[in-house]
Amino acid sequence: MPPKWPAAWWETSLKADRGGTVQLVMGDLRQGPPASAPAVRNGLPAAPVVLAGRTDEVKELLKALAPGGPPALVVTGLAGVGKSALALAVAQQAMKEGLFEGGVLFVELHGYDPGGGLVGVGQAVDTLLGQLGIQGEDLPATAQARLALFRSELAARSEAGLRVLIVADDAGDVGQVRDLVPPGEAHQLLVTSRERLVAPDFLVRVLALDELPPEAAVELITAALCRSPGDTRAEREPEALAEIAGHCGRLPLALTVAAATLAGDPGLAPRALARQLADARIRLEALSPPDRGGLPTGVRAAFDLSYQRLPEDQARLLRLLTVVPGPDCPGPLAAVFTEKGGSPTENRPLAALSRAGLLQEHPLGSDRWRMHDLVRLYATWRGELSAEADGRVAATDRVLEIRRGLLWAADSQVFEHGGPPEVALFPNADAALAWLDAESAGLIASARLVVVEERLQDTIWFGLGVFKYLDRRNRWGEALELLEPALAAARQTGDREAESQMLSFKVRALTVLWRPEEALRTQERLVAMDREDGDDPPRTAMLLGIWARLLSRTGRPEEALEQHKAALDLLDGRGLPAQEAAQLDELGQTLRRLGRTTEAIAAMSRAVLLLAEAGENGHGMARVTANLGKALSEAGQHEAAVAVHEAALAAFQELGDERHEAASWGFLGDALRLLGRYTEAVAALTRARDVFREAGIVHDEGFASAHLGAALAEAGRPAEALPVLERAGELLGETDDRGLLGWSLYLLGEALAQLKRYDEAVLALERAAALQAEAGDAGRREITLALLASVRAELARPPGRRWWPWGRSG
Repeated sequence: MPPKWPAAWWETSLKADRGGTVQLVMGDLRQGPPASAPAVRNGLPAAPVVLAGRTDEVKELLKALAPGGPPALVVTGLAGVGKSALALAVAQQAMKEGLFEGGVLFVELHGYDPGGGLVGVGQAVDTLLGQLGIQGEDLPATAQARLALFRSELAARSEAGLRVLIVADDAGDVGQVRDLVPPGEAHQLLVTSRERLVAPDFLVRVLALDELPPEAAVELITAALCRSPGDTRAEREPEALAEIAGHCGRLPLALTVAAATLAGDPGLAPRALARQLADARIRLEALSPPDRGGLPTGVRAAFDLSYQRLPEDQARLLRLLTVVPGPDCPGPLAAVFTEKGGSPTENRPLAALSRAGLLQEHPLGSDRWRMHDLVRLYATWRGELSAEADGRVAATDRVLEIRRGLLWAADSQVFEHGGPPEVALFPNADAALAWLDAESAGLIASARLVVVEERLQDTIWFGLGVFKYLDRRNRWGEALELLEPALAAARQTGDREAESQMLSFKVRALTVLWRPEEALRTQERLVAMDREDGDDPPRTAMLLGIWARLLSRTGRPEEALEQHKAALDLLDGRGLPAQEAAQLDELGQTLRRLGRTTEAIAAMSRAVLLLAEAGENGHGMARVTANLGKALSEAGQHEAAVAVHEAALAAFQELGDERHEAASWGFLGDALRLLGRYTEAVAALTRARDVFREAGIVHDEGFASAHLGAALAEAGRPAEALPVLERAGELLGETDDRGLLGWSLYLLGEALAQLKRYDEAVLALERAAALQAEAGDAGRREITLALLASVRAELARPPGRRWWPWGRSG
């Protein structure tokens, strides 16, 4: 008869079933382990046919599931991001690779079931025991005893050398899976959940899934269409599929819905669906089709399950976060939405939303929080339903007020309005610029929002402040886009001071973007406003000088000389050496364009002398010095030009002005090239090109690349010059600088001729000559036509008698 165990241990009668020794398992007496524990049949649901874009994640999980890996892993992420698909695919692959000789157990936990279908740990254990072949009368009476039996069965397989994988899908909290962690080191648990499921007594390795890469998102839709024989829509409209993927936020669930919509309607063109999804007002509805019973499915239904589990304060915070313009929200700004106030770093309400899979801190530790695009649409929809209760309008006003104040404070620190900021919110200019960098996307989004909502004064303020930042970061296209509505708002409100300032900004952006004709028209408007507004000679002189520069750049240098003279007359005797020097510098550049280099050098030298006498050694002196160096090069005084460019370079380096430093490297490199010092020239020009490339300044990168190609060709390295010059042509083709593009193509033609690729050389030179004619560059066009004639003559020779001298570029 059995031993008399204490009552606390004795819960069930002895069960004898398969022979062997009796074993005590957590209060149950049951038959000891069989001589050979059977492997579990693979009861996994089918893995997805296409698992696009998850190659790295599959490799990472398979590596973690190898012997010696962590006992438990959690695949987490937003609803619909493909957690279950990944887990099933990995589990199937692990079986194929023989990682789990004992088989795979699977349990669906329904952690987010709205109908109360959540599977508790006891139910989960019963399911897993059933897959182990233990059910019915073999099951102990209590949940605790069944859990002990489950662990005992796993221990038996471990002793038999049979590793088992347990896949627990869709866990809603740690309590559902904590007790499923297998004992020992042999077996492993793989969990999927929208929550991160990290707790003091449940330390696991977490793999967080993001949306798919763009190519993989398109692949998922394409695979669905290709299942139908003869469906060629994916081949015909790949761009439309890419657009659909973008509107789906590259979320696998949304992509699957979109793909099913296309597959279910063979006559639906992808571009038509793309147009439908482009409308953010109906996108969520389009990706949430009803099932046969009329209940919603798809994206909205998936998000509903996560949203309905939130406490009301977190649900309200999620809704209000959508009033923050931009792709993310900094923690301190989100604090205005919390009832207690204070910093979210103290009570971490944002982290709670992150654990629920509805928000993401990116990058980790930054206290910047980002919503997936579709979650934002969903939360916005929820917010509109609760707008009055949430105080949504007031929240928007508060966010814009805070951002506007911070923008002005940072702007004051970085761009020095002429005095210290009223409120020093940043310790120094570097800290203010770092904040502007971090907040740039949100500031730009705020500037766009106030335009849409017709907040005219905010449109002006955001337009001015954000333009200065974008100008600092060489992002002139975006700057110009934001400036136009701000300029219109200034006109509408009659704010002539703001209008004048923004017209000046517009001229600068158009000039840098190499759109001189538009810049000239804008400057004419600015000069007209100045004449209407009153008598301010120094300002008028400045405006006339800019006007003259634009006239010169648009092929009207003779008219420009008249404006230069008028500006200098206005400044005469006023004791403004810096402004007078700037006008002399511009006059010198116009004289250069007229070929009057001796007069140009005299004007620029006078400018340098004025600045030196006034003790000016900042940007003004450095810029005038650099321009003087260019004039000296054109006058053939190359040694003097090198010395002057070296001085300008040192000045810009000391000032920390990377853009002008790069330009100085380019000018110095060109002067060295003209002296035949090719090794030094190539090094300087390479440095200039690389800095412009990093800064994204297309025109200047093209300029430096053209000169670098010339230096390589002249050094007898045409094969190296060729790709550099081809790239220069591509870059300059994106600008309106026909003259420089024509010269670049001339250099390309010369390099091709040196390589005896005469047919290609003819094409490049013909295009160069046409561009030079459009630009009115008669001198260089004459050189181009001469070279073109020589190349054609060589092309006419019999192949065996062709030759080409290694010449220097003009």
